Amino acid sequence: MKGILRITDAAGEHIYELPKERTTLGNGPSDQLQIKTKGYCQSVLSFEFSRTSWNVSIAPEAEPQITILINSARPRTPDETLLNHLDTVQLGSVAMQFFRVLDEPMCNGAVCHELPLRPEGLTFGRKHESEPSGPNRAELDGEDAGISRRAAVIEREGADYFLSSPSQRGLELNGVEIQREKLVFGDRFRIGGYIFEFTGSTVRRILPELAGSVEARGLTVVRGTHKILDDVSINIAAGEFIGVLGRSGQGKSTFLNALCGVSPASSGEVRIGGVPLADREKLRELGIGYVPQDDIVHKELTVRDAINYSARLRLKLPKHQRNALVDRVLEQLDLSKHAAKKVSQLSGGQRKRVSIAIELLAKPSVLFLDEPSSGLDPAMEAELMTLLQSLTLTKLTVVCTTHVLHKAFIFDRVVWIEGGRLIFAGTSDEARLHFRTAEGSATATATLEHSPLEKIYTALQENEKTRTRTAQDWESLYQTSAYYPNLCPPIPPTQLLAPSKSRTPKPRVGALKTLMLLAARQWSILRSDILNIAFLFAQPLLIGLLVGWVAEESALRMFLCVVATMWFGCSNGAQQIVSEMAIFRRERVCGQSMNAYILSKLGFLSVISLIQGILLLATTLAAGHLFHGEKSDAEDLKKRFAERLKPYAALIAERDKPAEEFGGLVEGEDPLGDPAPKPAAPPAPAIPADAPPSPGKVNALVKVCEFFQITDNVLDSGPRELLRLDGSRAMDSAGKVVILPGMSLFSVLLTTLGLRLLAIVGATLVSVAIGLAISSLVKNTTQAVLWVPLVLIPQILFGGIVVAVPDMSKSVRNFSRIMPSFSAQRIMDVGSVFGVNTPKLSNRTKTPVFLSALGKTEDVEWKEGDETRSQSYDKISPINAPWQNLTVNPDRLGQHKFALEVDDDENSGYRDSVEGRRDVILRKGTPYRSLAEAQTAGVTLGSWMALCYAVMLLGLIGKQTGR
Repeated sequence: MKGILRITDAAGEHIYELPKERTTLGNGPSDQLQIKTKGYCQSVLSFEFSRTSWNVSIAPEAEPQITILINSARPRTPDETLLNHLDTVQLGSVAMQFFRVLDEPMCNGAVCHELPLRPEGLTFGRKHESEPSGPNRAELDGEDAGISRRAAVIEREGADYFLSSPSQRGLELNGVEIQREKLVFGDRFRIGGYIFEFTGSTVRRILPELAGSVEARGLTVVRGTHKILDDVSINIAAGEFIGVLGRSGQGKSTFLNALCGVSPASSGEVRIGGVPLADREKLRELGIGYVPQDDIVHKELTVRDAINYSARLRLKLPKHQRNALVDRVLEQLDLSKHAAKKVSQLSGGQRKRVSIAIELLAKPSVLFLDEPSSGLDPAMEAELMTLLQSLTLTKLTVVCTTHVLHKAFIFDRVVWIEGGRLIFAGTSDEARLHFRTAEGSATATATLEHSPLEKIYTALQENEKTRTRTAQDWESLYQTSAYYPNLCPPIPPTQLLAPSKSRTPKPRVGALKTLMLLAARQWSILRSDILNIAFLFAQPLLIGLLVGWVAEESALRMFLCVVATMWFGCSNGAQQIVSEMAIFRRERVCGQSMNAYILSKLGFLSVISLIQGILLLATTLAAGHLFHGEKSDAEDLKKRFAERLKPYAALIAERDKPAEEFGGLVEGEDPLGDPAPKPAAPPAPAIPADAPPSPGKVNALVKVCEFFQITDNVLDSGPRELLRLDGSRAMDSAGKVVILPGMSLFSVLLTTLGLRLLAIVGATLVSVAIGLAISSLVKNTTQAVLWVPLVLIPQILFGGIVVAVPDMSKSVRNFSRIMPSFSAQRIMDVGSVFGVNTPKLSNRTKTPVFLSALGKTEDVEWKEGDETRSQSYDKISPINAPWQNLTVNPDRLGQHKFALEVDDDENSGYRDSVEGRRDVILRKGTPYRSLAEAQTAGVTLGSWMALCYAVMLLGLIGKQTGR
């Protein structure tokens, strides 16, 4: 055991180790402990070791006029006074603090800061020759006679551990004397001057006087040009119960938020347990609890679920220990009977208890509360404040802002904030005396001397109205008062009390586990009301049915699917963050990762929105077939698909059949002078001819392709003969038919369906990210709702379908390319035309119009008098818009292929439809097989994700700091 004396005198600060023999202190020549002071020159105090600590007494030589205070009070007798750990001694202008430093616990002959628990148990006791050392015995300081040889025993029963006291002196567990009790994670028991904490599998020695201290220096908070907090400094010792008082709007909450780091000060420094606020990793080890004014629990969860999720997020414990801890906290805060209720069904006081229970799970060293009694009735207020006071029995430091003044006497100190300045710190009785003296008048003296503290509020308000005193004046009065020296009581220096060897850090929940738990909590919130799920999944079904009914063109249906998916994602995300900002701030103070929070929101909402998007796509496709399905020759279609399934080798085998010789250009060449390269004949692969496909396989393929509207994609992408412009077969130099190999059926199906799914996935991810970015920036849910249409309407206008790309001006085209809806639709467009042969084009429009394949027409009938007239027109391709967006060159828009047509009367004119135009990069019969546009669109969507993620981070940082 060591006795350390920290002395602060005119020469500065000095650290002395007290010897066991009698030692005198003074500035006399024979004093072993020298101090520098004026006014006397002799021994003043003497120190001597007793059975458990050091005694201090006034030396006989000391002059009677010398002021000596022990713990701010005059000693009752000049005889010996026992010094306890952290006691203070004031000798005139000389300040001293005593530290009793006990020997480190020993186990099996070695120093053990953390003692493992074995099945055979663990015994704690004072080191003594009669007690054998071993791995199951923790030996404590042998010089502390206040510790029994067998002070405490921990025994294991099943999966649980029990603490018992074989000594008649008893044992203190969590501030209450016990004989035998089950240990729960975080339980603290005291043996003499030692405090141990149960971690679930070990017992570690803790130094709460270090971990629970708070030091603030020069805290200043500036918002714009206004100082909300002005140069506030204070020390808070471990285990103190501090009440922060002051009128509304004077800076109480700002001061509290600056202390705990929810909204850091613009300047100044805060250290908790000697650790700066910026070092969140070390602060997480110490543990900080924060309960804001708003509820910090999800009201949709039950009380038990809310507390249990918080325990799982913050503590890496076995399930049975976690459940025991939850049960203990529920019992401690009188919530056991409400455990199965939803938080929304509780009263205000009960919800506040749930918030406190969540913070107590991790056994913090310091607990900050902002107006914990707000909205409670007087009885509940008194009960809650008494509960908070009881928490300090385990050396938990509690700091709270409050207006509950009739219970202010239970605070160890009250801190008064006025106009952003600290104008008083002391006990409630000292506050009455101070403000009575400050007022000075007889009326004020009579008013404040024995009155409630509310009168101080009245006096401050009257002074502000009459401008008698400003906040700066009140601050100056306090700084010149007798109470000011107690503002910053000495905080124990870490180097004196900290163990020589660092302890094992507390086990932490991994990043992946945290993400899964946050997502699971979101799911529990969602399924807490079945109507939530019903509404979420009824939306895509109803909207998909309407889209399939209204939109006749498949391209328009797909675009509406993209836009509706973006609406789902953006709406789902827009209110998520802003609606639980109080919860985010609390979890952030407790060490929660900001990235884990964002990724959990992004991942969970993306899954929900993606399910909605897929349901919408499936419903739209089904409704499109129901309302706008085209009649087709089923037998002919099956025959064509059977040909498509025919192996490539079978087509090669037909090359030697006689072919008619025709002149003319090969398909792909331009009759107007724009040559295209002649494709070379591919070598014939050595693939044997397979048997014809089964009817079942053909029927299944037909149904899949018809449902997903990819019939032309599959049929056009297969092996085919190369034809000349006049329809004859093209021949190679050996006189054989040229056959293009085409694409594998699996590749076409995977690409076309994959691109459509990718478009929905891209729209989902980006829209959820945009919604969360909005939620991180706005101040309330109303603003979030108002922002959603402002973001989504441009997605419709610039998506490339309402106004096709060729019809956009150059500036609009350039702007559209950076829009997420344009990129998602670009991917959908490529999926729509991939593998399809380019159809014929209109020749009498500025913007090329693509016609249906195989020369499909549609008839229109009308009445003229009694006569019925009809006319057949070329049918426009159902994917006309994707063709326009992907294959039209806007810079050459309107440049026709001036193809003339001469009738029998030798009248000539331009053809109504042609196989190619100068403003289209492909000509009729050329398959579309490029994925470059989809890849570019994917990069754009990825860039949007990264941008939104950065905005979310910045927005959350701003909300956390209040800037």
